[in-house]
Amino acid sequence: MGRCKLSTLMQEKGVIKQIYLHLLGDQPRMPWKCLMFGNAARPKAKFTVWLQMQNILLTADRLNKWGMMIDTKCSLCQKAKETRDHLFVECEYTKAVMHKLMSWTQNQSIVAGSWEQHVQEVIKRAKGKSKEAQLFKMLYSELVHYIWIERNRRIFEKTSIGWERIAKEIACVCCVRAPPRIVDIVQRYSF
Repeated sequence: MGRCKLSTLMQEKGVIKQIYLHLLGDQPRMPWKCLMFGNAARPKAKFTVWLQMQNILLTADRLNKWGMMIDTKCSLCQKAKETRDHLFVECEYTKAVMHKLMSWTQNQSIVAGSWEQHVQEVIKRAKGKSKEAQLFKMLYSELVHYIWIERNRRIFEKTSIGWERIAKEIACVCCVRAPPRIVDIVQRYSF
């Protein structure tokens, strides 16, 4: 590529970035965007995380607010009202899966008292380009997706899978989808 073409290309990228920033306007940048970019998780898992972070998953409490008369008890633990915060921060079933996956990757489980603390910890672990951050992004996205699928399976199909099997399936998906850069650390862990 000639020097003139490269210069033109760099100028165009600058223009495109400026147009993007102009269109973005005063919209705040989402602090959890690090979960979306450079994430080797399946697209449907990343989409589920996007819904989770926006708080637009159709949890029982949201459906109830819309006037739908449904059971609001968490289908995973049967102990509390199903909300996004409960499902992904407080639920014992989710905590068990998370703990198993974090011990698999030799990390400490996320311990948070609120949704905000949970998100801050997730962002802290997912930021950066390190191998550990890449693995965590993929692992967290698959965890959120599998928890949501298990929740739906229990409600609509009246069947369930144990948390051990879900943790094993998530680990398997992460091993298969791991990009070449992090394959070595994923294969280092034994389940």
